[in-house]
Amino acid sequence: MPPGRKRASAHVFTSEDAEHERADEAKYTTYYCKFCGQHVMTSTCDDLSALPRRRTDGALMLDLAKHPTRILAALDAEVIAVRGRDGTYEKRQRARCGTTPVGYRDASRGANARADEKGVFYIHKGALSAFDYEKDHGASAGEGIGDDAPPPPCIIAGAGGATQIDLEISQRAATHAVTKISASCVFVDVIGPAHACDGELVEFLARVLGLRLAQMSLLRGHKQTSRTLLAKGTSPRAAHAALRSALEGERVRASKIAKGMT
Repeated sequence: MPPGRKRASAHVFTSEDAEHERADEAKYTTYYCKFCGQHVMTSTCDDLSALPRRRTDGALMLDLAKHPTRILAALDAEVIAVRGRDGTYEKRQRARCGTTPVGYRDASRGANARADEKGVFYIHKGALSAFDYEKDHGASAGEGIGDDAPPPPCIIAGAGGATQIDLEISQRAATHAVTKISASCVFVDVIGPAHACDGELVEFLARVLGLRLAQMSLLRGHKQTSRTLLAKGTSPRAAHAALRSALEGERVRASKIAKGMT
């Protein structure tokens, strides 16, 4: 070998080495806002329901030293003081997804810190979900949803044998249509204003689900554009399949319109 040249070396990896490497890799779970579906947090914690809860407000306590986490929720610039039952106050800095509060951090050391700095991140009960329907089941634009896709959390078995479907209404649209299925709700376009659309909405969904009007009832939600449908005579899986079919039909119709086809 010429002087000054380094000897080339080879590294041989066996299947055992690969198994050790895979075991050392951190597994991350992505969490989304249940209200809007935005990506809020990625963490090595794979089950939020297993986290301890605060006795004061029931918030989930995520130990950031134990579970490396990247939090994308924005922190409020303002620090608030919350009074406990014992009369003492604690400083909190709220974390939001848009305008929706999803959690908070202890701000006793000041507000100039990232949400994912070491410490504890408190998550509001029911604020986040690891279920991303569109990503997991190919429901993004232009892609079909697998026939074996389970119903998302917004379509569940309700009381009295009814299927409960959470809806989000987009008002004053050109036509009635199912436009999106997410973890938190089924998005439905209605022609009229939200405050006067209930009758037409039930009639449209009865056609989609293949049910009689007498089998359906509609409850108003926490805001003007949210509704909860209770449908008897169908299961969550059957309702999901019918809504999925309506969604695919609307996408085909929208694609034809975009291409100038009648």
